[in-house]
Amino acid sequence: MSTLLSDLRVIDLTDDSSEAAGRVLADLGAEVIKVEPPSGCASRHRGASDTGGTSFHWRVWGRGKRSVVLDLQTADGIDALHRLLASADILLETATSAERTAWDINVATVADRYPRLVHVSITPFGATGPLADAPATDMTLSAAGGFLNHQGDRDRPPLPIGFPETANHGAVQGAADAITAIYERERSGLGQHLDTSMQAAVVGTLLWTASYAAIDRNPTFSGDDRADGPSDRGGEVVPGVRNPVVEPCADGFVVMTFVLGAQGNAAFAAAIQWLEDEGVLDEDLRGRDWELWIDEMKAGELPVEMGARAMRAVLDFLKMKTKAEIHARSVTDKLLIAPANNAKDLLADPQLLARDFWVDVDGLPLPGPFAVLSETPIVYESGAPVLGADQVLLESIPEPVSLAPATIRTGPRSGVFAGLKVADLTWMAAGPLITRELANHGATVVHAETMTRVDTMRWLPPYFRDQFTPETGLPAANANQSKIGLACNFAKPEARAVIDRLIDWADVVVENFRPGMAARHGFGWEHVHARNPRAVMLSTSMRGQTGPEATMIGFGLQGGAMAGYVDVTGWPDRSPIAPWGAYTDFVSPRFALAALVAALRHRDRVGVGQYIDVSQNEAGVHHLGPLVSEYAATGNLLERPGTAAE
Repeated sequence: MSTLLSDLRVIDLTDDSSEAAGRVLADLGAEVIKVEPPSGCASRHRGASDTGGTSFHWRVWGRGKRSVVLDLQTADGIDALHRLLASADILLETATSAERTAWDINVATVADRYPRLVHVSITPFGATGPLADAPATDMTLSAAGGFLNHQGDRDRPPLPIGFPETANHGAVQGAADAITAIYERERSGLGQHLDTSMQAAVVGTLLWTASYAAIDRNPTFSGDDRADGPSDRGGEVVPGVRNPVVEPCADGFVVMTFVLGAQGNAAFAAAIQWLEDEGVLDEDLRGRDWELWIDEMKAGELPVEMGARAMRAVLDFLKMKTKAEIHARSVTDKLLIAPANNAKDLLADPQLLARDFWVDVDGLPLPGPFAVLSETPIVYESGAPVLGADQVLLESIPEPVSLAPATIRTGPRSGVFAGLKVADLTWMAAGPLITRELANHGATVVHAETMTRVDTMRWLPPYFRDQFTPETGLPAANANQSKIGLACNFAKPEARAVIDRLIDWADVVVENFRPGMAARHGFGWEHVHARNPRAVMLSTSMRGQTGPEATMIGFGLQGGAMAGYVDVTGWPDRSPIAPWGAYTDFVSPRFALAALVAALRHRDRVGVGQYIDVSQNEAGVHHLGPLVSEYAATGNLLERPGTAAE
């Protein structure tokens, strides 16, 4: 646990779908009291179990919590629950309308009896509306949120991620929302009800396709025409030349990006060079500038047959190399190839080991901090509690004292982050999505970018009025809602003065460039902290700011593969398939937001900011934590289940 939220008490009434919400708060230092029925919460019985009968799901997501047993079928149990609520700051629940009524925790009742309490409802479709109490599974959540239909082979039904983790999007969002409401309570003195929909959280993973809603149409091949679309396993570079995505190697699979502008061309050229270095490249393929290969094929200067042969040579070569060998070469030569890690690989991942990511808890390796905080680090002090381990807590809770709103200090209620100033030095998705949440809740966010190297997000369709310009891309507009734009060429010396003014002005600085780039351009942490000690700075990158692979380049495809998502996703009789989109780019921002807002609250109390390092890869591994822990305990590796993931 960290000390960021050590003054807060959380009552956790969630089911197994949202156990992650309380765990995030516990990691950040809150006292999280899990209220369980006499038979134990559902998480104790979900999925595979250790030799003692405790599920790995509970060991991962129950870590750091306390446990009390209450029979909420009885009046005494409900009375004890309300004594807990009277002492609490946050209530997390996944209850149905009937359960809220039976337990006397309807929204109005809670607001009236406990006006300082932040009440978070995390449900499949939200606490109101026609589907308020509709049931859901992990796969139906993926379907209802629009993610499922984008993924899988075109000749078969859509595929979910191969391990049930979709609900975690809503759970972690609920945790970030709760901390945000606590931050607001510091000003107003009042709690509030937060209605977190898992479906809406899944929609948040569809940045590109969700943008089509603004022009009232579906992206091509995402509806009834899905079967007619190009294969998710890769199309063609040019007719006759494969564009590979997931390919076999000597001990599994790797993913690759060889077609993505200059970076893709450079990656393919580096792969060709590897073959030449090992003396296995055909003589007539040597000595060419392979960074120009696509343009030359299109211009007729390079025979398509030769380009196809070069691609086949690379793929055949990779089949003879292990994941570790390919990964090592990719890190040094920027091949844009990454291993499709399984649970065994994750435990041996050199970058995760160098960053001390795996934490031994009661003899089992569990995912470590989802964020590395410089002043208030996350430290794990206890594992998941045994049932009723903290029953003594009930003896020390005083009788509830009614607090009418008139007796509570209150201030004006406006946007949660009204008055907060943010220097947004981000691009693509993982960074902008963090600062978007701050902007949409009232912060003044200045998004600085350069037109000399246009943010790739600006080129993604759809486009406003179908006009293809850097200013009309709707995904970029979606990711940067409510922000102020600033054009600033980071490469020019004059830009440093502009960046310094932003740093001096800001409460928060966020960047997501490759590690080392921020310092090179004048906004590294040491520089920021020296100029503005009160600023909280967050850096998010694929592999984190430290470790031997910190500067590895890659995209969401590579991040998802290294986090374990590719290996488990697909049909048992086929090779794996990559999750749709830049998946870890959508997992990590919610964890980052939770850490950032907690750090802001801490800054307001102590007067000094701190640095937060969020690895998108590590955040992604958290969603798959039970899978890795099961392997560590049993040696069982999950086989790709197709649609039978639950």
